[in-house]
Amino acid sequence: MRIFCLIVSSIILAAGCTPAPSEIYNEYQQRLANVVEKTAASQNVTLKPLETPKLDKPISNTTISFLELAALDHCKLMKTIAENNNQLGKVRQPSEQLKYAVRFIKQTQNCLADSPSLAPDLKTKLNNALTEKRMQLPQYFKRMIFHERELAKMSLLGSQEIELEDHKDAMNESLEALSQLANAYQQIRTEGFDINQLDEPDEFTRSLAKLNNNYFVSRLINSVRKQIALNQATTLWLHTLDVDNELCKPGRNHQQANIMSNVFNRFYLSQLQAYQSKLANMLQSTSVHLHVLWQSSEELTTLFNIEHPHSYYQRLKISTVEHVRWWQTFYKTCKIQP
Repeated sequence: MRIFCLIVSSIILAAGCTPAPSEIYNEYQQRLANVVEKTAASQNVTLKPLETPKLDKPISNTTISFLELAALDHCKLMKTIAENNNQLGKVRQPSEQLKYAVRFIKQTQNCLADSPSLAPDLKTKLNNALTEKRMQLPQYFKRMIFHERELAKMSLLGSQEIELEDHKDAMNESLEALSQLANAYQQIRTEGFDINQLDEPDEFTRSLAKLNNNYFVSRLINSVRKQIALNQATTLWLHTLDVDNELCKPGRNHQQANIMSNVFNRFYLSQLQAYQSKLANMLQSTSVHLHVLWQSSEELTTLFNIEHPHSYYQRLKISTVEHVRWWQTFYKTCKIQP
């Protein structure tokens, strides 16, 4: 029994020691530096936090008295307004405030249609409140995007990365949630949209639940930014090497060049290139939704517009191509096979 426990403990410890992709990249950098006996490329990747807007809750300028509210006892709207005005309603999360706004619009429309005998003053108030809430709906949604915990954490810096193995479950759940939210946001921002075609408000809660304790997006962004920085630093360092006159000078032993080739094959080609390709595919699928959800921030819109040359998607692809291109020139100059 004791031997079995020791074996299990060893397996757990071994599993916990799997190096992060950035650590594998750091070893790649150090091995290259050891071959040519130079200081390694910069291994310290310092990332700045992504800036997100700080948004206040929309303020209503239309008030309905208790007496007027009593006149709506035949409508679902009465209960919705009453619940929103109690103490719990005043401290609701942004997603709950959005859900209230959606319910208010739907139920006010129905109440006005089903209540021809309402007092003219109350009917005017309801119409004014309806117009106001329709105009504020995108604000409620934006506030949820940037202030709801499950969504706000996507832009936070973290130390954890997407590992080398697959993250299909976390990724699929994230993409399902982001797709639903992005589609709803696009509908809400469309002029003259019919709110009755919008998903029921509880769909927002179900989408947020898929993002709860799910750190796929923040880890993906963090991983991509690190790999871009490491690619750029390493390629810049490689360009400081004199391949023609030192590593592969005609008539000279090319042992160093062959060892460098082995390091490139072992670390970059065998591990990091496939990993970066996987990150690019994940980022492409995720950016489509983030570009919609974060469109109120000019900086974030640029970073997650996959067609923009300064987007993370394009920068990752370019940094990968430039790194591989240096090695292609290296192999051609040294006349050795990859």
